[in-house]
Amino acid sequence: MTQLCRVCNCNKVDIPDVAGMTTVNCPLCGQYLISDAPYISNEISKYRKIVSGITRNVWEATKKPFEVRSNAVAPLACLLRESPIPVPRKTDIPAKADFILRHLQRQSQYPGMEVRLKGDKDYSIGFCDCYDELKFCANYLKARGFVEFPYPPEGADLLCRITPEGWAYLSGIGTEAKDQGFIAMAFSLDFSNRLRDTGLIPGIDKAGYNPMRIDRKEHNNRIDDEIVAEIRKSKFVVADLTGKNAGAYFEAGFAMGLGKPVIWTCQQSEIDSGNVHFDTRQYSIVSWESDKLDDFAKRLTLRIEATIGRGKYVPESIAGK
Repeated sequence: MTQLCRVCNCNKVDIPDVAGMTTVNCPLCGQYLISDAPYISNEISKYRKIVSGITRNVWEATKKPFEVRSNAVAPLACLLRESPIPVPRKTDIPAKADFILRHLQRQSQYPGMEVRLKGDKDYSIGFCDCYDELKFCANYLKARGFVEFPYPPEGADLLCRITPEGWAYLSGIGTEAKDQGFIAMAFSLDFSNRLRDTGLIPGIDKAGYNPMRIDRKEHNNRIDDEIVAEIRKSKFVVADLTGKNAGAYFEAGFAMGLGKPVIWTCQQSEIDSGNVHFDTRQYSIVSWESDKLDDFAKRLTLRIEATIGRGKYVPESIAGK
C-alpha cells in the first residue's frame, strides 16, 4: 500500500499492510523498521527531523535499519538514549557538517570524485530541517577547506568534492587531530583512580599519545562542550565499559560517528557475566583485572600501536629537559 512515509511525511513509500514491525524504504529517511501501533505517527510528528536523521544515518553507516517503536521515539530523552548515534543540537553546525562530510566520504568511490548532494533527498543526513540548512552546513565545510564545489549549484542540488584537507580530517591525521587519546570511563567507581593511573594513562602514554580525561583538564566551558571538543582533537578514544557507564558509551558513540577508532576495555569479571551492552560484544575488548593492571597497560599499549600506530607525543616534563 502506497502512503506518505510515517517518519518524514514527505515522500510516498510502499508500506505493507501487515501486523508488527514493517520495513520501509524512503529516499530521505533511508531504510527503517516501524511499529504498526496506531499512535506511532503522532509520537513521531514531534521529532520528525531527528528521527529522519537517525534512520538515514544508521542505515547508511551500518546497513541495519533502526527500529522506530513507540517506546523509542517519545519522549525526546528516550529517543536520544535509543539512538545508536549522537544527535547534534539544533545549532551545532560543526556536528551536523561532520555527518554531511561522512556521507560524502561514503559516496566517494575514490578521492577526487564529485558527489551530488540532492536538496530534496539528502538534508536529513545532516539532521537539517531543509535544503537551505543543508547548503548552509555544506558552505561551512567549504569555509573550513574540507570540500569544494566544482560547479555552480544545479537547482536544489550541490555538486561537492572532498579536498585533500577533508580527507586528512576524515582519516584523523589533519591538523585538528593531536597525538592524544581520549579516556571515556566512569568517574565514581571505587577503582576508577587506580584503573586510570595504573592502567589507562600509562598504556596510552607508552604508545606515544597524550592521555586526556576531561575531569583532569581545567576548563571554563560546560563539561559536555569540552568533551566534544577534546574528542574532536583526539586520534582515538579508549572507552572502559565497566559499570555500564552511560557517559562512556555516549563518548565512544560520538567518536565512532566522527570516524575515530575506539578501543574498548572492561573488567574481566563483567565480561564473564555478560554485563556489557550487546552492541559492543562484537568488538575485541581489552580486559583487565584489578591485581594485574600493569599487564593490562602493556596490552593496551600494544593494541593502540597495532590499531592506530605509534604516536609522537612527548610529555612536557621530558620535552623541556
